[in-house]
Amino acid sequence: MNLETLGLLVFACLAVNLSPGPSVFLVTSVSAARGFRAGIFAVLGMTLGAFIHVLLAASGVAALLATAPLLFAVVQYLGAAYLIYLGVDLWRNRDSDTRQAGYQGGAGDWRYFRRGLLVDSLNPKIALFFLAFIPQFLLMVESPGFLVSVALGSVFLLTGALVNGSIAYIASLGARQASSRYDRWLRCRIPGTVLIFLGLRLLWQDT
Repeated sequence: MNLETLGLLVFACLAVNLSPGPSVFLVTSVSAARGFRAGIFAVLGMTLGAFIHVLLAASGVAALLATAPLLFAVVQYLGAAYLIYLGVDLWRNRDSDTRQAGYQGGAGDWRYFRRGLLVDSLNPKIALFFLAFIPQFLLMVESPGFLVSVALGSVFLLTGALVNGSIAYIASLGARQASSRYDRWLRCRIPGTVLIFLGLRLLWQDT
């Protein structure tokens, strides 16, 4: 792959990763509520979830998902239900004692890792995206194959981790500047509402 093709790949990956979606709002809400460390754990979980889809696309399993409406619908409904659950959980959050300054991390970090993992791994749209995304660049390389497909998908994962990591940092800083009057809305209510909306939209979309 020449530098021009690599540059095009990186640009396309950045453009997609900067688009608002469940992952962006999850890492924003986690980072605003629990700080940068928790946000990074969520990013790591999302990266692993997306990597699963890369492997599925590279091995051809994603193509099977695309041609199996029932299987696609099951994954779609599970993903939608989980997004709605996360949104409702944020609305019900009454933990006002855990703030950026006092949060020390620990075993609770893995809770946000699991959230990130489930949000991306249960999103069938990601599987279809890689199914359409990777072949476009396979045509630009000399020896396409499974490992090359995984390498192309990994570029997307790397740019996604950088983008979402930056979002986590900015969200954690912004939460520190928020007044207590609007703190709960910024940390929980607004992200929770968006996650519920995204879950309902995924639920209502045609399979």
